[in-house]
Amino acid sequence: MQLRSVAAGEHLVQQGDSNLNLFYVNSGLLRLYYTTPDGKERNKAFYAEGAMLGAVSAAIRQQPASFAIQAIENCQLVQAEFTGLFASAHQHPVTARTLIELLAGAFIRNESREAMLLTLNAEDRYQWLLQKEPHLLERVPQFHLASYIGIDPVSLSRLKRRLQEE
Repeated sequence: MQLRSVAAGEHLVQQGDSNLNLFYVNSGLLRLYYTTPDGKERNKAFYAEGAMLGAVSAAIRQQPASFAIQAIENCQLVQAEFTGLFASAHQHPVTARTLIELLAGAFIRNESREAMLLTLNAEDRYQWLLQKEPHLLERVPQFHLASYIGIDPVSLSRLKRRLQEE
């Protein structure tokens, strides 16, 4: 494991990289995003202090990452090589529990967001964001938030203005 400082805008992982690291966020904010074939970015998730993240499925399958990880703010991270942690989990129960918690947390988080995207209209998706991840509103640019909840930035602006007027 090693400490790592990352400047806002810097990438930890580029889509297509073979990055086998996990990152624990001591401070700062990161985004995970996909780039479509036509060059549009679609935000997958945001991770702040206390979170652990990485291109886990890519590391498990020993394949290139399907998404990128970029710092939105300056970050202080602890970086650990995934395969070493995974191997040590067989002998160290604390490491095993940590990996299980990481994987379970990611699964639960992804399932919740997937349900939001597939079952709610734009206003309800924004309300979901307000309820589930309000800390992002002050730290993430609006165009990234719009992408995260599956609407365009202009629609998000209109929606916010309409809700403020009500």
